[in-house]
Amino acid sequence: MSDLGELGLSSYEEKGYRTLLSLGSATAQEVSEASGVPMGRIYDVLNGLDARDIVTAQSTEPTRYAAVDPETAVDRLLAERRRELDAREARYEEIAEGIGPELAATTPAESRFWTAPLGSDVAVSLERDLFATAGETIRSAMSYPYAAAPWDRYEPEVDPFYETVDDGVDVRMLGHAAMLEAAPPGALDDTVDAPANVSVRVTTDLETTFDVVDGNEVTFHVPHPLERGERLGVIHVRDESMAGRLAAVFDRAWAAATPLSAVVEDEVPPGE
Repeated sequence: MSDLGELGLSSYEEKGYRTLLSLGSATAQEVSEASGVPMGRIYDVLNGLDARDIVTAQSTEPTRYAAVDPETAVDRLLAERRRELDAREARYEEIAEGIGPELAATTPAESRFWTAPLGSDVAVSLERDLFATAGETIRSAMSYPYAAAPWDRYEPEVDPFYETVDDGVDVRMLGHAAMLEAAPPGALDDTVDAPANVSVRVTTDLETTFDVVDGNEVTFHVPHPLERGERLGVIHVRDESMAGRLAAVFDRAWAAATPLSAVVEDEVPPGE
């Protein structure tokens, strides 16, 4: 790119301007023939240079054009580039000012994975640690692998709901109906008689096991790919956006579910 190109002139504009410097005053056709700029473009080129005060158009018939002196032309082109740079700088500053707080407000999600078979000490410890941090709400959706496992495999994981959670925390347990078939009658009675802050409902439309605590922490339970009724592990994620979406999913399922007391005492089909 030439120096005049660096200052903002196109190749045709530079050819037109340099030709006018050598010709003095000339018509568009004369400039086209001397510069090699096609006639189909020459008027756009000359009018553009005129608009930028690099060329003057004379009121003659046909119109004749003349180039301003090089020093003046360079000063005007330089001033134009400075205005463009100032506008661009202001725009970049505006973008930077707006995006800084936006990026600062984006908290990266924290996640960890633990291998935690059903009923294992690791699983119980993770559950106790999670529920002990709850200050307002716990939403616990229990489906597979619980729904395909015998009661005694995951019984140790039920106690933390009653032993660890503070009385002021609203606990909602949503269980898959298949879990009722594996649970002994005494266990169901104990669950129905749970503390006042613990509510239990049953559904047939639940396929995933997860917990949402206080709207900012989530655990996903990963079924074992080779063993039905077994859990591979637990993923713990700290992300308010994800927790909010899962809480909404839970609440919709909760609204359509059947209270466990109705299922046990009145034998109402789950989900009706």
